[in-house]
Amino acid sequence: MLDQTVKFEDVSAETIAMEDVQFEDADQFTLDMEHWNDMMDELGVNSIWSIYDGGRMSPDARIFSKKMRKVTYEFVRPDATLEEIEADLRDGGKRASAEVSAWAIDGTVKCLWLAADSCIKQSGTHHSYIEDFQIQEDGTVSLTTGS
Repeated sequence: MLDQTVKFEDVSAETIAMEDVQFEDADQFTLDMEHWNDMMDELGVNSIWSIYDGGRMSPDARIFSKKMRKVTYEFVRPDATLEEIEADLRDGGKRASAEVSAWAIDGTVKCLWLAADSCIKQSGTHHSYIEDFQIQEDGTVSLTTGS
């Protein structure tokens, strides 16, 4: 992980290309983001973890209880018409929406991230930031994304 310290005057092109480099003047948020980016690479996912209120967590850190959960993701269909979207905004309908799902084997960061990544890929949207998971009354987990 981040175990080397490099001063800017010492940085070569090779050093810049190195993984696991920590610069002395990096703030905590930057270091936390680097942690999540490293995990993204380790898991081989394309989506970006954007839930930072938990600080740095391992892939095995448990967010929800240890049981299989269906992760659902509702999004606006790419082929939705303006009329459908406007009607949905007026009456709360879901004419312009579609839903995809994937299973998280357990409630760990790793399993939830993998399920979220699958949902995002299935949706075909440009939203790639995982912003929240909410347990619903039926026990499913609703994914919220951003771009």
